[in-house]
Amino acid sequence: MAWFIRTSRSGVHAVYSQQAQNSCGIACVIMVNFKLKKWKLAVAASAASAGIVAAAPGMVMAVTDTMRSEKEVDAAYAKVTGQPYDGSTDSDARLLPQVLNQLSIGRWQTEFVPANRLADNIINRSKFSSAPFIALVHWRGGAGHFVTCDNVVTVNGTTWADFCDPWDGSVRTLALRSGESITYHAKTEPGYMDFMGQRNTYASRVTAAMDGWIVYQVNA
Repeated sequence: MAWFIRTSRSGVHAVYSQQAQNSCGIACVIMVNFKLKKWKLAVAASAASAGIVAAAPGMVMAVTDTMRSEKEVDAAYAKVTGQPYDGSTDSDARLLPQVLNQLSIGRWQTEFVPANRLADNIINRSKFSSAPFIALVHWRGGAGHFVTCDNVVTVNGTTWADFCDPWDGSVRTLALRSGESITYHAKTEPGYMDFMGQRNTYASRVTAAMDGWIVYQVNA
């Protein structure tokens, strides 16, 4: 397990840090699944505190369903591609919805928009849904990195989004400005208190733009 608790101005976040070199997309699926099912943990814990006899198996089931492993989600991705997958190669943004659709958390879709319209896309969708988004950072040199946007809030006219980074288990809060591309600044900051799991680190500050890919839940 590689879960980390982080805080931002908007609250508390559960961030999963990828355990394979190129499993950022898989890790983002794991975080989305957790956010949309974490209520199951609260229900199971409430039953346990009330002394209900069947609470223990219910808690085990809740944890298993809410905190999926990379191996499980790798298998779901392999089912989509028809090829074995272990996180050693990049995942495809166009295929992640098919993985999410296997987890009983609604229907999902991928869309590519111009980079300068991504902020507006996230802002508009967050008005009608509290579900997380998965976005893609485009590093210089061509490599990509998936991050999960798990909260969007507007304060004094400025919209802020919290992005959970599966590489180093951090949360980064970025301003979303209409008509502008989203610039992602990544650097592993000192002072994090970690209790379990392993995470990677950014050796120095890396700045890149999000390139327009977004994975989102389709409203029923």
